[in-house]
Amino acid sequence: MKNLLKNKFKIVDKYTIIRSFFVARAHPLFVLLFFFLCLSCSDWAPKKEMVVARVGNVYLYASDISLEGETYEDKNDSLFKVRNYIDAWAKTQILVQLAERNLPDDKMKTLENLINQYRLELYTNAYIQSVVNSILESEITSQEIDSVLSLNEEVFKLNAPLYLARYIHLPPDNVDEKEIQNSFERFTDTDQEFLDSLSFQYINYKLSDSIWSSKRDLFSSLSFLNEENAVKYLKKSQFFRVEDSLGVYLFFVKNYLEKGETPPRIILEPTIKSIIRNQRKLKFTKQFEKDIIKDAIKSKTYEIY
Repeated sequence: MKNLLKNKFKIVDKYTIIRSFFVARAHPLFVLLFFFLCLSCSDWAPKKEMVVARVGNVYLYASDISLEGETYEDKNDSLFKVRNYIDAWAKTQILVQLAERNLPDDKMKTLENLINQYRLELYTNAYIQSVVNSILESEITSQEIDSVLSLNEEVFKLNAPLYLARYIHLPPDNVDEKEIQNSFERFTDTDQEFLDSLSFQYINYKLSDSIWSSKRDLFSSLSFLNEENAVKYLKKSQFFRVEDSLGVYLFFVKNYLEKGETPPRIILEPTIKSIIRNQRKLKFTKQFEKDIIKDAIKSKTYEIY
């Protein structure tokens, strides 16, 4: 029985689910009413379509129900989700129809104008974005990056220090601690491979000392490190071994940048590239909007009378 309860399956045929939904509610009177409803709908419903629900003159068909990506624990769960979908659809349709009947004409006119305007904006923005994307894909040169960096050097100065640090947090009484510590201090290519091979033993670690970390990142990764002792431990080219009730920490700061310094180019490049792309996008969009008017006038697609 336990094994049966653990088994989960996915129902992928939504028409089977919907048919099951009707069968689950198959009171004779319900079936009879549904039969006559189907006959009365023969003029407007495609022959192969299954009508699921109706609100006023709006109908929900089986093909309208989207069940892709849904998972179901059992048949009852699938029926429940179909019913929720139908109820949500019905609620929306009821509210829309109530709004159409009860809202003042001027309010409805305003809403229709907003809907039409939103529709136009969706089309135009989607098209412009598709054209702009092809422009943004072009390579950003080193000269462009250097230009932005030189013009905005003050803007890119650090608001907080950054550190190139590596660390390992070992559990208490680790049998390989001595070899791990020796390799951690030497940190040759062979040592790095050795340390990486034993990473399954570590509680936490960061072996790449070429990735910059903020003080906050280090504080959250190393429980022994805090604002009070940061001056003691955040020193360049100095190894520390710290032990507490949670284990042993091996810690080394390869380099750091003080607040107010300019970060290395490798850190700034993603930000600078984003700035350049945005500048390209704004410049291109403005020119593109002017050009399509000129081209439409030239081709006599657009005429003013």
